Amino acid sequence: MPPSERRSARVVPLVAFSLLAFSIGLPALFTAAGAAPKKKPASPEKTAKSAPGETGPVTPELIRSLSWRSIGPANMGGRVSEIALVPGKPTQFFVATGTGGLFKTQNGGTTFQPIFDDQPTLSIGSVAVAPSDPVIVYVGSGEGNGRNSSSWGNGIYKSTDAGESFTHLGLDDSRDIPRLAIHPKNPDIVYAAVMGHLWDANKERGLYRTVDGGKTWQAILQVDENHGCIDVVLDPSNPDVVYAALYARRRSPWSFTSGGFGDKGGIYKSADGGRSFRRLTEGLPKKTGRIGLALFASDSKHVYAVIEADDAGTASIDENLSRAGGVFRSADSGEHWARLSPLTPRPFYFSKIVVDPKDESRLYVLGFNMAVSDDGGRTFRADGAVLPHVDWHTLVVDPEDTSRLLAGSDGGIYQSRDRAKTWRYIDNVPLGEFYEIGLGMDFPYTVCGGLQDNGSWCGPSRGTDLFGENDEKRMNISNRDWFSVWGGDGYYVQIDPRDPKLIYAESQQAYAGRINLSTNRIKYMRPFPKEGMPAFRFNWNSPLLLSRHDPDVLYLGGNHVFRLTRKGEAWEIISPDLSSRDVEKIVTTGSGAETHGTVVALAESPLKAGLLWAGTDDGNVHVTRDDGKTWQNLTSKLSAVPKGTYVSRLEASHFEPGTALATFDGHRTGDNRPYVLETRDFGATWKAITGDLPDGGPVRVVREDPSNENLLFAGTEFGLFVSFDRGRRWISLRGESLPPVQVHDLQIHPRDRDLVAGTHGRSIFILDDITGLEQMTAENMAKPLVLFNPRPAGGFYLAERSAFWGNDRFGAKNPPYATLNYWVKERSADGAKLTVTDAKGLTVRELNGPAEAGLNRIAWDLTRDKQQRIDPPEAENPGQIPFVAAGEYDLTLSVGKNKTKAKLTVAHPPGVGPEPLGAHP
Repeated sequence: MPPSERRSARVVPLVAFSLLAFSIGLPALFTAAGAAPKKKPASPEKTAKSAPGETGPVTPELIRSLSWRSIGPANMGGRVSEIALVPGKPTQFFVATGTGGLFKTQNGGTTFQPIFDDQPTLSIGSVAVAPSDPVIVYVGSGEGNGRNSSSWGNGIYKSTDAGESFTHLGLDDSRDIPRLAIHPKNPDIVYAAVMGHLWDANKERGLYRTVDGGKTWQAILQVDENHGCIDVVLDPSNPDVVYAALYARRRSPWSFTSGGFGDKGGIYKSADGGRSFRRLTEGLPKKTGRIGLALFASDSKHVYAVIEADDAGTASIDENLSRAGGVFRSADSGEHWARLSPLTPRPFYFSKIVVDPKDESRLYVLGFNMAVSDDGGRTFRADGAVLPHVDWHTLVVDPEDTSRLLAGSDGGIYQSRDRAKTWRYIDNVPLGEFYEIGLGMDFPYTVCGGLQDNGSWCGPSRGTDLFGENDEKRMNISNRDWFSVWGGDGYYVQIDPRDPKLIYAESQQAYAGRINLSTNRIKYMRPFPKEGMPAFRFNWNSPLLLSRHDPDVLYLGGNHVFRLTRKGEAWEIISPDLSSRDVEKIVTTGSGAETHGTVVALAESPLKAGLLWAGTDDGNVHVTRDDGKTWQNLTSKLSAVPKGTYVSRLEASHFEPGTALATFDGHRTGDNRPYVLETRDFGATWKAITGDLPDGGPVRVVREDPSNENLLFAGTEFGLFVSFDRGRRWISLRGESLPPVQVHDLQIHPRDRDLVAGTHGRSIFILDDITGLEQMTAENMAKPLVLFNPRPAGGFYLAERSAFWGNDRFGAKNPPYATLNYWVKERSADGAKLTVTDAKGLTVRELNGPAEAGLNRIAWDLTRDKQQRIDPPEAENPGQIPFVAAGEYDLTLSVGKNKTKAKLTVAHPPGVGPEPLGAHP
């Protein structure tokens, strides 16, 4: 850790600067909030325009030095799909998440470690620990909850070392594996409930079994290409008795069906270890949807089920009480069933029932709320978890201490030690499922974003705090730095560049508003049709853009494009219905998230006001050059993409008005191929620049670097990729710390040159200072050594305000004060040496760094060498070490016989020293 960030002596008073205080008297590098910059900060020059492909091949090894920085937040969680206890070790358990991977704790939840980040998917549906050998762990990838935002997996994994490493075991096309059941005495016998594809039919679905530890799998219960297996349980007293629930569901871009595929679904039983099955019918509904199963551990003849059914007609998908389904019980191993309750809350998303292993009268049914019964299911109360986040997907009752419960919802991980009377939220794992992000122009710049079922939140790109157990683990950003600005399912958040306290946010279906953080005043902005107008349609995720040319204007996508003026005080329609207006698809059915025929992608040219691009969920792309007066339909020109494919993102070029990029996501129609297209003539022609992006990973977002037109970034279903030749070749940009998570949005900060990634499952990551990537041109990479032009630097002091927290707090690090990027053509074992000199030619600091082939970095904490400091290095309680004076410094980098030079501009710390450098032209 840089010495300047270390904790100060207890006797030295510190001023804890607020974010607002940082905006007072800052240099142009750190633009003051509420005032437009008078002078643009120095930045690396834009590279000369050149034909794509000039840059030579760049491999992941050449940029492996890059490290992403997680900034959280962990205030809210993400969707938890399953929790598994480790037998005999009550402080250890595994947490599987729908989009964020697999985690393990060895200290009862005080800390967690991600243990699945080296695998190709982070969508986990199930995790099971072998009862007879707890070091054996099986993982089923792909959650089974069937949301419109659900991701998918690629089969089953196994660990034989308690989660230290995993081996892939096959079932590659299974997509969703919501439950695993391991034989209580033989860990080689495992049953896998495989749901199969969500958006189309496929063969690899149903119940599978292995008897050789996963080397081979056999389909032992299948009925057709629509029904999968949603649950499986074994009788612990006789594991040859197997209960399995078959279920059919199907999503399309405009509909969702849960059940309703005939009478092949239901509960099936095998009494011979899966060699044969029969469907259980006595007392059960004939036509079923999703089903959850449970056995009473103390008497396994008693079987429980929560069943979605449409025998008496289909009720609302959100209805809590079913006409024919509900909670059922069998006292004779499934031969006869009795209906206990009509309770079955939003069954497609939940359908989970749990029986206390020692008290059969105690039942839990999961749903929006946690329903609890103390009379064996005759009555339920909905107060099992009043204060925690709603939408419960998993619950585990500790068999050794049934007052201890572990549960997971859309809001993360919870633990109760008093049988659900009270709950502790475990808020130290960043599992946020971000859809969109927005960046402010304050310093430190604010990062905001909208999340699945957790509203919209904002926080700083760097913190002002200093906490942690030692210098190596010192942290700066905590959960208390983040704050909520909007509710519902969060989507776009835009920050006024002139005033970071003025924020625009929205929830599902364009329920947008303006929030003034200074006054807490809210203005709702969603357009509603006036009398005589047809109803508007808005997508679950409707694009909301703040104009680059007039920040009092916003654009909102519905079936029309709307212009909101006067900061959202008024609205007008500026386009016709841009969808295909397919009446059969516009009238939707399903979960409420299937509104179709809507604009889902919007882009405004940074070069020309009024030049807008719009894309729809049914595959149309339009452009207007006159702020909506006229629109041109470009859809017929998109021959490289299947008709009707969802337009996931549009990106207007920073270099030519007629150039734009478009990405398409076909997974909603069973097409998982990546699509990235480019036009250079206002959409008259398009060409594919998908290059060698991995097949099977749809592209969510593409961004063009504002300084180097050949540098593109693509966020996909399974990670982030970069191209140095405008899409001919793509390589992974995971670096050292970005997991293979869904990347739904990317933003490049226009001043700080950071790449910010909004992930759907692991919150927000920042790749600090991409100026090195921007300057990796063919000309520079041909040289033996290049010290790239650095971005301006500036330090600031930190206040230790959170010294006595325990180990269970989330913390994130700040970026280095100065990042110095350089290119080395051939590796040198002797490393690199950087010398910093001031305007008088005096050496201020000497630093050593790596000299690996490719892009390298040295971080400077903006302090002098120890022998030059006023406080002797051995002094006790020296206070905070001062930064070097503001000004321009010369940098000399040496690697072997090669030398290269550059200059670095350093600003005063915020609020410290004379008038900041660069405050005036």
